[in-house]
Amino acid sequence: LAVQGNAVALKADGNTLAEGYNYFADASSNLSASLPAAASVGDVVHVKAGNLTNDATLKIMPYAAQTIDGEANISLESPFAAVSLVYVVSGSWRIV
Repeated sequence: LAVQGNAVALKADGNTLAEGYNYFADASSNLSASLPAAASVGDVVHVKAGNLTNDATLKIMPYAAQTIDGEANISLESPFAAVSLVYVVSGSWRIV
């Protein structure tokens, strides 16, 4: 039995997010990150921004033609904002 959903990883601008918990350090300029290309139905990705200052945002982008609740991307705009996403069917992430 392997459990990946509890993995914790520090991420940086341009990184690919992983199943489990992904967090970012404080940032004063915009950041972006991509959801995994080879997601499996049921995968859950948690994202936590650091202290976003100077109107910085963290943009989360799905891979290729995938969407997040029908959108091409989402942005975390508040300091220490967080979001959880689950891969529900092929090509489709949902915010939970």
